[in-house]
Amino acid sequence: MSIQTSTANPGKPKFLDRLLIPGMSPAFEGFDGGIPLWLLARDLTVTVQKNWPARAGDVIEVVTLPDKRVLAHKTLLPGEEGRDAFSFAISVNDLPDGDMTLGYVVRYEGGPDFDTSDPLKVLVKRTLPAGKDNNQITPGHSELKFKLSDTEIKQVQADRGVTVTIEPYPNMDARDVIELQWGNYYAPPQQVAGVGKSTEIKLNYEQLSAGGNGSNRLVSFQVVDAVRNVSTPRSRNIPVLVDIASVDLPAPVFATQDFPGFIDLERLDGKPLHIQLFTYPWEGPAGYTYFATCRGFPKLGGVVLHDEYITITAPGRPHDFFVPYEKIRAVVGGKVEISYLLLKTGTPTRYSKFASAEVTDALVQLQRPFFVRYIDHVVNPIPSSGAAVEIPWYAWRQPSDTLMLLLRYAIPGTNELILYCDPFTVGQAPEGVPIRRLIPYADLLRFRGVTPELYYVYEPEAALASTTSINESLRQEVQIGALGEQQ
Repeated sequence: MSIQTSTANPGKPKFLDRLLIPGMSPAFEGFDGGIPLWLLARDLTVTVQKNWPARAGDVIEVVTLPDKRVLAHKTLLPGEEGRDAFSFAISVNDLPDGDMTLGYVVRYEGGPDFDTSDPLKVLVKRTLPAGKDNNQITPGHSELKFKLSDTEIKQVQADRGVTVTIEPYPNMDARDVIELQWGNYYAPPQQVAGVGKSTEIKLNYEQLSAGGNGSNRLVSFQVVDAVRNVSTPRSRNIPVLVDIASVDLPAPVFATQDFPGFIDLERLDGKPLHIQLFTYPWEGPAGYTYFATCRGFPKLGGVVLHDEYITITAPGRPHDFFVPYEKIRAVVGGKVEISYLLLKTGTPTRYSKFASAEVTDALVQLQRPFFVRYIDHVVNPIPSSGAAVEIPWYAWRQPSDTLMLLLRYAIPGTNELILYCDPFTVGQAPEGVPIRRLIPYADLLRFRGVTPELYYVYEPEAALASTTSINESLRQEVQIGALGEQQ
């Protein structure tokens, strides 16, 4: 698109709200939000909410402020004044890295009378913390280096605490945050000490204990910048021996593991992960129960949980615990931690040590949503009751997750979008069950005769980081109505 310059005077906003950018990272010091790399994979979607008494002939200009450089524009046609919002695609070439202030101008009926929106100050950042991984054969990011003051943690070391020292890395920014994981304990995110400086994170006894006991507790970290770009991949894992509590039951054993400390999805070949639990007959006699738990930690945060009660029927022999393949698949690029409780009514609960392993392979992207009961993704005719969309279940789903279902079509030859956006919180949906959302008839009519993309964006409540492969599902092109049908 050729960039234009508005000739409007600056003007003072009267009642025009700020521009909306779906997927923008939250506000931080000095900025109303950030635009990370994953949002720039395609043209940036922006939305103007109608908050003025619109008329046919009104001109909307999406602009930079204060210079009023026009990035996108639209003249309202008769009938469009009743719409609630107008969406545009801003070319990524018009969004250089660094500070930007965006807004929009409404020229009433195309005449000299106009208003300007409140400014939206954003930081555009395409660079990832630590930059490129220069050794993709060895697990972990080549440029994320750190050391531990101790790697064998017993009572003496735990009492004095352990210091994790993180060295400077490429593309370092003073606002970067370190997310450290010690075993199954996430340390509070800590801001870096400064550009070019090492950052120290001190873990006390309680934190070390919370990470669990075992001979292969894995320690690693990732870096998240102010706009939620994340180092990709995270650092290598440093294995640590931790033995600081009265835990004397042995750790579970990985029965399907060719190389200690690693799980290869290709070797699993769609089958469950096989774990074996063992205690001696005097520890776990017949009738006692294992409460076995697998905690999977995906690359960018969150937990995939699978647990099971297993009654001891053959004392002194291994008992099987199977973790579904889908749950291991969800943790690709992260790790799994297996442990158990030994239970018997009337006796104290006993805890096992932890067994840990990294899950290696390519990242797995969220699966495409789809229209229910429509062959070949063609919704024709358009049902007057609206059409249901199914969002497939993903193993790390939590009730607090926020999802945004999107139907998006870029009008050829313009920077206008037809956009349907449905944000919602997952809530108490049963495990393994997909979520269905209804797109109303009136919203489907806006896409009549064209082929929009159907997809959704996922935002976990607690995770700071974001990437395209994690936060955005695969896109599905769909057809609404008969092709070429009048909208």
